[in-house]
Amino acid sequence: MRLRELPHFARMRREEAFRAADKAEWHAAADRIAGTAGWYSVAGTHADWDCRLIHFATAAEAEAMQRWIAESGIETRPAPARVEAGRLTVGSYNTKPD
Repeated sequence: MRLRELPHFARMRREEAFRAADKAEWHAAADRIAGTAGWYSVAGTHADWDCRLIHFATAAEAEAMQRWIAESGIETRPAPARVEAGRLTVGSYNTKPD
């Protein structure tokens, strides 16, 4: 239902996850362009598989967001670092008293 209200969209091509600061930055940009309730974001499908589609009510808002995406370079920023945690294995716990 929300997508019908917001038929125009900007494409953000990116496969990796965003760092928290980058995500907050593009959310703030969308809020500035269309207001907090004036946009909606979904993952792309089929032809837009590696994209995030940010929907807006007007073509001018979608174009402004597309321009911001290009100028900010957010699509090419590094992804967050992966955290390598130790893994538990079966039988690694000592149950015998000393």
